[in-house]
Amino acid sequence: MARAVRALLIALMVVTAACGHGQIQNLQLQWQGVDRPPRAIPNVQQALATMPLALVVRDVRQDPTQVGTFEDDGFVVRTSMNVGQYAADKIGDMLRAAGARLTEPPVAGLEIELVEYNVVEGGSFQGTVRLQVTVKKGANQTGWSKMYEGTSTRWGRTHNPENFNEALSNALAEATQRLVTDYEFGLALTGPPPAVAPPPPGAPGG
Repeated sequence: MARAVRALLIALMVVTAACGHGQIQNLQLQWQGVDRPPRAIPNVQQALATMPLALVVRDVRQDPTQVGTFEDDGFVVRTSMNVGQYAADKIGDMLRAAGARLTEPPVAGLEIELVEYNVVEGGSFQGTVRLQVTVKKGANQTGWSKMYEGTSTRWGRTHNPENFNEALSNALAEATQRLVTDYEFGLALTGPPPAVAPPPPGAPGG
């Protein structure tokens, strides 16, 4: 009888760990819980359809392995995956779904910095993603730049990897949604490149 009870307890511990109730040592990033891809407003949709882009995504966070924290004890949730590449793949998929042309010779550059990509688990799972987006065109490469933020709240079991992934996925989708529904972004793509200052007197070509 004691042996049977012990076996049952061990089985319950295994099931509990599998359900994500223990500390998450290595979160495997998965795209979960996003109902539909972002939909672009007309001027952004037209811009994406007419302007082939070179998409570059860089992870500029101080700790590229951190993707979450437990609010109660400060435990840091990390991943061994390349978060920057993962975000680049997902953003690229969403932009293509919105009409972007990313495989043709580009006429403009779209640079995105991953500034924040994190979930805080407390009474709920609070996901936050921030993207610094820059459009570069023409000889003057200073470009147009703007920050976009996406958030997501998820309820569920304690320390559940699925809730972490759903919060991160939806926050990234919302940040991208804000991008493709921003009229200014469409203008940055279709407008003229920034003016190049004339050379000073006496300089070659002046």
